[in-house]
Amino acid sequence: MDKLNFKGLITSIQPRIRLTRSFDEASHTYLGYAIKIAGTIDNQDFSKQTIFSIGIGKAAQAKFNFKVNDIISGECLPVSDPDIEPVDYYKVSKLAKAAEGE
Repeated sequence: MDKLNFKGLITSIQPRIRLTRSFDEASHTYLGYAIKIAGTIDNQDFSKQTIFSIGIGKAAQAKFNFKVNDIISGECLPVSDPDIEPVDYYKVSKLAKAAEGE
């Protein structure tokens, strides 16, 4: 499957975890960050912005130091199983900060 292009304004950033429960025990796995974006995906018309979320790793966040109101772009894939992923898209590549927010 080909990756989808996205570009948009960051509206929120949160830690991304996966909670696992087994009988009376619970554990979590740290997956990185979930970034909510108001923008376009798959080269749609810029006037038809949508809200979607992408998942990035902690290394990508450390490198770019994304924050709310930054404009970012890149490529991603839709999640294969929405029941176990807290984001809409993942496996992000070609990540770039197009503009720094205030």
